[in-house]
Amino acid sequence: MDKLDKDLNHFLQQDIIVDFLAWLYGNDVLFRGPTGLKYPLVVRTNVSSNPHRILGDWAEETRSFPQSSWLLAEMQQRNSYLWNGKTYVLRYIDIDAEGACLHCTTGSYFETVNTCTILEVELQRAITSLPINASHSERYEAMPLRRSLHGRRKGAKALEDAWSGRGRSAAIAISCLFAVHDGQDYRYFVRQRSANLADGSGQYHIVPSMVFQPTAEDPWNPASYSLQNTILREMAEELFDREEGDRDPLAYPEIRDLQSLLLDGGASLQISGIAMDLLCLRPEILAVLVVRDPQWLARYTSSLCFSRHEYVSGRPDSEGWCSVDDDSLFIRGGELEPRRCVATGAASAILGLPWVRQQHSRILSAYS
Repeated sequence: MDKLDKDLNHFLQQDIIVDFLAWLYGNDVLFRGPTGLKYPLVVRTNVSSNPHRILGDWAEETRSFPQSSWLLAEMQQRNSYLWNGKTYVLRYIDIDAEGACLHCTTGSYFETVNTCTILEVELQRAITSLPINASHSERYEAMPLRRSLHGRRKGAKALEDAWSGRGRSAAIAISCLFAVHDGQDYRYFVRQRSANLADGSGQYHIVPSMVFQPTAEDPWNPASYSLQNTILREMAEELFDREEGDRDPLAYPEIRDLQSLLLDGGASLQISGIAMDLLCLRPEILAVLVVRDPQWLARYTSSLCFSRHEYVSGRPDSEGWCSVDDDSLFIRGGELEPRRCVATGAASAILGLPWVRQQHSRILSAYS
């Protein structure tokens, strides 16, 4: 099979996966892009825009999960250096007058592999192992883990299982649309992920994106249980290739400068929604960080360097910049179409771009 046939087969399988998820969870709930393409997600937008309000309380984990699985064994055989890091995971979602927020506990990467990542791999293998004309019911029979989670529940009832956090250690992730004013326009960052990564390898994603992880001994420590601090730390790693670790990101001048802009109004951080990735049944916080002061980019353009561990190297870093007015990324063949990207990254861009454009219109109006 040549490369063209492999690509066509891959794209066909991805379309079948989305159709199956629509059958199981409801076609009308799947997230759609500006060109009508369906993503394997559901998204809640009735959330507080305040990044401090999106997180509810934290509590000790009282549930127990498998410590091994056939998938983890396969992954460890391929990569003996897998790190079983701590993660913040979903307990439940609460909805009040101000919108939805996530209540969390802590887990580990291996627990997420054994209860969430394994659902995605099981789904992919069920699709590839059966004939193209197999029915969705036949495909579901080949997914014992997902069937065990949902039982006979479909549609809205199955979605309740997904949002509840029941039966799995669902590590929370964050996709942040980072839009920067360059003096004339706003630009954001999209990059192809490295083939060496365990999750989303080879797919396009917005930068930065991250797993929400504790950085202190006490997970309830406000400096650790913080979206803003997490995003700033990941900015240092992914956009400036700073060393990954526990070092305070404010030790770097570009991040210290960015935090100052967040404090004085030259930049702002908003939450646009919460996505549930139906492939692996993990939640993702969708954020948008806008830098209105063009001097920040002017000062640090020469320092921009995408993480060589996270993203494909060999391309100029400037090629990862996209105009907020360019919708070509969301059409068939574009970097952020469902078959080529990490879907939550596309959702973060789709929800955040209108807000960024509104900011740009205000700037233009102020000078007209």
